Amino acid sequence: MELTERSCQLSLLERRLTDLFRNDASPTSRTVTVLTGPVGSGKTTLLQTFARRAHDAGARVVSASASRAERTVPLEVVRQLVRAAPLHEAGSPDTWARLGRLLDAGVLAWTDADTEHGDTARATAAIGTALLEMASRGPLVVAIDDIHHADVPSLRCLDYLARRIAGLPVLIVLTEAPRTRPWRPDVHAELLQPARLHRIRLPLLTAEGTFQLLAQRLGVPVARSIAEESHLISGGNPLLVQALADDRAAAPRPADRPVIGESFREAVLNCLYRCDHLVLNAARVLAVTGEPLHGTLLPHLVDARSRTALDAIDESTSAGLINDQGLRHPAVTQAVIDGMTAEERVRLHLGAAGLLHDDDAPPVRIAPHLVGIDELTEPWMAQTLLDAGEQALLDGEVDTALRYLRRAHRGGAGECLRARIRSALARAEWRLDPQAAIPHLIGVATAIRAGHLGSQQAAGPIQYLLWHGEIDKAVELVRHLSERTDSADPRSVAELLVITGWMSTLYPGVTVDRPAPTVAARNPLTLARVKRGIEGTTLLSAVLERGDASVVEQAERTLSTTGLDDEPHMWTAVCALIAMIYADRLDLAGDWCDRLGRHPAAPHHPTPSATLTALRAAIAGRLGDLPRADKLADEALGQLSPKGWGVVIGIPLAVRIRALTYMDQLDTAAACLQVPVPPAIFETPIGLHYLHARGTHALAAGSPEAALADFQLCGQLMHRWRLDFSGLVPWRTESARALLRMGRRQQAGRLVRDELARLRPVHVRYRAAALRVLAATEDGQDRIPHLRSAVLLLRQCGDRMELAHNLADLGHAYQQAGDRRQARVATRSARALAEECGIPMLRPSVPTAKSGAADVRAGTVVVIQGLTDAESRVATLAAQGHTNREIAEQLFLTVSAIEQRLTRIYRKLDVNSRNELALRLRLDRPGATVLNPPSRGPDDPGRRPSGPRPR
Repeated sequence: MELTERSCQLSLLERRLTDLFRNDASPTSRTVTVLTGPVGSGKTTLLQTFARRAHDAGARVVSASASRAERTVPLEVVRQLVRAAPLHEAGSPDTWARLGRLLDAGVLAWTDADTEHGDTARATAAIGTALLEMASRGPLVVAIDDIHHADVPSLRCLDYLARRIAGLPVLIVLTEAPRTRPWRPDVHAELLQPARLHRIRLPLLTAEGTFQLLAQRLGVPVARSIAEESHLISGGNPLLVQALADDRAAAPRPADRPVIGESFREAVLNCLYRCDHLVLNAARVLAVTGEPLHGTLLPHLVDARSRTALDAIDESTSAGLINDQGLRHPAVTQAVIDGMTAEERVRLHLGAAGLLHDDDAPPVRIAPHLVGIDELTEPWMAQTLLDAGEQALLDGEVDTALRYLRRAHRGGAGECLRARIRSALARAEWRLDPQAAIPHLIGVATAIRAGHLGSQQAAGPIQYLLWHGEIDKAVELVRHLSERTDSADPRSVAELLVITGWMSTLYPGVTVDRPAPTVAARNPLTLARVKRGIEGTTLLSAVLERGDASVVEQAERTLSTTGLDDEPHMWTAVCALIAMIYADRLDLAGDWCDRLGRHPAAPHHPTPSATLTALRAAIAGRLGDLPRADKLADEALGQLSPKGWGVVIGIPLAVRIRALTYMDQLDTAAACLQVPVPPAIFETPIGLHYLHARGTHALAAGSPEAALADFQLCGQLMHRWRLDFSGLVPWRTESARALLRMGRRQQAGRLVRDELARLRPVHVRYRAAALRVLAATEDGQDRIPHLRSAVLLLRQCGDRMELAHNLADLGHAYQQAGDRRQARVATRSARALAEECGIPMLRPSVPTAKSGAADVRAGTVVVIQGLTDAESRVATLAAQGHTNREIAEQLFLTVSAIEQRLTRIYRKLDVNSRNELALRLRLDRPGATVLNPPSRGPDDPGRRPSGPRPR
C-alpha cells in the first residue's frame, strides 16, 4: 500500500529513531510508541517502512504480528520476536537454549492456569528478564503489528520489558486499531500506560489524499475524474481506495466514474472481518434494514450481549464504513450483502419484518423485508405486501409495486386476498406492458364473478379489458358488480358510476345498465367522486358537442393537479390533452405534453409514456410537421407491442398513415395498414380516426370508392353513436373529396355545404378544409373567395400542411383567372411551406372541371419539390402527355426552351421518360389529376433519346 498523507507520522517515528541512536534517553522517556488508526488505514505499511529504515540505520529490528486466531496461544507474539532475532544477537547458545526452555515452560504454566497466579508471574518475569538481556546488546526496535490481538502472556512479558527499558536504546513500536471493546482491557491498560506511551494517530485520507493515491496508480487525468466519488465511496480508507484503483485498472472499457468490482467487495469484507464481530454484525443488520446507525432495529437484531457497545461503533472502529447514517455508500451496502449467506439474509429480514409489524410500522417499511424471505408464514404478511404494493402504485413506483405484489401472489393467501392481489398486479403490469396484464385479467374476471372483488378493486381491470377490446367481458363484469354492489355504500356506487361513464365514452355503441338511483348515489360525496372520476369525458363532451373553447382553461386546471403517473386519474389527464387538441390549442397541448414528458417518473411508466408520445405525434400532424409526426408515431408504436396497444393502437397508426400519405410515401403507409388492429377498435371513437386515415390513403392511392366507403362508415358510426360532430372526424368533407374524384360534383357540393352549416366557430381547421373542397366544386373565379377564406383560417390555427395545399389551389385558381402575379406569390408560398412540412409535391386535391375526373383544366400544375415554378409547369404538362410543341404553345416558349427545361427536370428527378415522369408525379393513378394522354406528335418518341435533347 502506498504511503499517502503519512509523511508527518513517519517523521515522528524517525525522530524517535534518532533519539534511540543518541543514547541520551532519560529514565522518564516514553518507551512505547503506538500507531493508532482504523483498519485499512496503512498502519502495517507505515510500520514496515519504519522497520526497514531502522534496519538501514544500523538498529536491530525484531518484529511480530498478532492475530485474532492466535489470541489463545500463550506467548505466540514473544516466540515470533525470539525467532526474528538472529542467533548471535541472543547471546551464547546456552542463553538461546535457556530462552527456549523458558518459553516452553511459560506455555505450560499459562495453559494449565485458569487464572493468573504465582507460577505465571514467575514465568513472565523469567521470560521478561531474558528479553531484557537481549535488548541490552545495542539499539533495538521491537515492532509488533495488531497488538490488540496479542495473547495475554505476551502482553504481560512486553509490559515487564517496557517497565525496565527506560534509559536503554530500545524502542517498542506497536500498531493498534480502535476497538468497540478491548479483548482484555486490564492487560492492555497496563501495557499502554499514558506515562510511557507516545501515540501517533493515522486518520483516514482527505479528498486530496484520495486523489494523490489514485493519481499514483492511474495517472492524474483518470484520478481527477473519479477522485471525488471515490472519496465518497471509500471514506478515505486507503485500502478501499487501492481496491477502487485496481477495479478501475481492470475495467474492460474506460469510465469517468469509479468501477465497483471484485477487488472493492473483497476489501470491504476484509475490513469488516478485521474489525470487531460487533461491527461486522452491525454492518450486516444495517445492510439488510437500510436504517441509520442509531435506528430502532439494530439493538434488537445484533447479539444481545453486545447492545451496550453499540455506541462505540463509529468511523474509527468500522474502518470508515459506518457513520451515523448507516453504511456510508450503496456500494458498501451491496458488498456486505454479497458477503452474507442466504440464510443470514433471510434471518435478518424475517426478524426486521416481525419487529416492524409489532411496532405498527407502515407497510412500505415492512414489505422490503418480506420480499427477502422464503415463506410468508404469517397471515399478515401477504396483506402487508398488498398494501405496500398499492401504495407504491399511488406513488408512481411501478417496479417496486410489482416486486411486492408478485411476492404476495406467490405466497399463500385466501381467495379474497388473492383476488385483490391479482387486481393490483394487473394495474401494475399494465403500466409497464399492457400485454403482460392479460393473464391477471382472466383471474380477476373469475374473482368478480365469484364475488371476491367489489367495484373499487375491479375498476382498473375493467378499464384494461376495455383497452384490449374485451368489451363483452367488461359488460358482463359491470352487470355482476351492479347486482352485487351495496347500494348504501357511497364509494362503491361512485366507482360503478365512473366505470359505466368511461365505458360509454370509449364504447359509445355499447349499452350498459347504469346503477339505479339510490340514496348513496345522491350523496354529495358520491357526486363529487363521480364528477372527479368522469372529468375527462366531461371535457371531451364540452369541446365536441358544444364547441366550448373555455374548456381549455378547465383542462389546464386538471393537468396542473393530475399527471400521467397519477394512477387513478391518468385517463383524465389524457382526455384533458385530447380536449385541447380538439379545441385546436395545439401550442398549449404541446407544452403540456412536454411538461408531462419531463416528469422524472415518465421513463418508468412505458404505457402512459407511449400514450403521451402518440398524442405529441397527433399534435405534430395537425401542425403540418409531417416528418416529426411520422417519427413520433413510429416511436410510440415501438414503445409497446401491437398487442399491448390494444384498441388505442389506432391513435399512433392513424397519425403515421396520414403523415406518410401526405409525404407521398404510399407504400410505407400501406405497410402500416397491414399492422393488425383489434376488431373492437371500430366500436370506439379511436376507430373513426383510423378509418379516416385509411380513407385518406385510399384516396391518394387512386381508390376513391374505397375511400368513400371508409368515410361513409365513419358517418354511419358517428350517427349511430350520437357523436355526429364535425370536430371529431369531418366525414362529410372527406366524402365530398372522394365524390369529386369520382366525378359526382353536385353530390359533393351538397355534402360540404351541409358540413359548413354544422361546424361551430371553434372548428377552424375543419371549416378551412370544407371551404377548400367547396372551392373545388365551383368554376373560375368563384373558387378564389373560398380559398382565400380557407387560407386565413389555416393561418389562424397553424396547420401548415393544409395551408400549403390551399395556397397551391389558390395559385391554380389565380392562374386560371389570368392573375399570374398572385399565382406566383401563392405558389411560391405553397412551395416553401411544402418543403418545411416534408411534402415532396403539391397537387390539386380534387379535379375542378364540370366533367369530373376525365377532364383536368389545362392550367392545373403540380408543385414539385426541387423544381422551380416554371419547371413544375413543364413537368406537369409533360407528365399529362402533351408534346414539346404543345407545351411550348401553351407557355409561349420555343420548343428548344422546353427541351432544355425537360433535360433539367429529368436530371433533377432522376427519370428518363415521360412515363417515368408521370409515375414520379403519380399522375398515372386512377382518380388523380391526370388527362388521357393525347396522341403524340412525331417530335415526342416517349423516351429520352441517346442525345442530350429530350423530345
